[in-house]
Amino acid sequence: MLNLYDMDLKGFLNWSLFVLLTVPLGILSCQDCRDCGPSTAEPFVNFQFFNIDSLTKVEDTLFVLEDSLETVMTGIDTGNTDLDTIRVELENNIDAYEQVKNDIENGKIKIDQVMGPNGEGPIYFTDSLTNDSLTTFRFPLDMNYDTCSFIVDINGNEDLVGVQYIREIDYTSYQIVVRVYETEVIEYTYDSVKVNCDKTDCISNETTIKVYF
Repeated sequence: MLNLYDMDLKGFLNWSLFVLLTVPLGILSCQDCRDCGPSTAEPFVNFQFFNIDSLTKVEDTLFVLEDSLETVMTGIDTGNTDLDTIRVELENNIDAYEQVKNDIENGKIKIDQVMGPNGEGPIYFTDSLTNDSLTTFRFPLDMNYDTCSFIVDINGNEDLVGVQYIREIDYTSYQIVVRVYETEVIEYTYDSVKVNCDKTDCISNETTIKVYF
């Protein structure tokens, strides 16, 4: 039969075992979260780039190819079957140029490098790894200032584009949400730019800046 001393000793041992098992877990948990804190959602602005000079050249080439195809088809209709090989080649070239035209019209392009915000960088996009072109690029905005500028390198040509915005910080549980309103372009070296946003306040993440060069 256990006496009171044995019961106290047994309880003490159980309590000691509990402490040994739980305290290290608590320490590990604290260590894991030592760097934990409110996460910050950084705003960005969407960019699209349209190479109008290349589009014009492609459209001119398509006009010549389609005109040549029409001439060849006329010859085939008169019984000149030797032109059939030329017809196939012309049709393939037209399809290829139509795809290029469609890509340019959708803003599909490869950016070599972007420096920013305000001279920092370079900014890397997913195409930096896959070497694929994108149609929309997310440029991060500088939350220390109300303006931000970028140097964009496309095919070895560098151009400048600068934006201005209104910053607003919203503190929520475990997150600092930075919102940017009234995004607008204040400087650029491109042929033209256009700011597109569905709402009057032009929230940055919902804003697309279309660049034409």
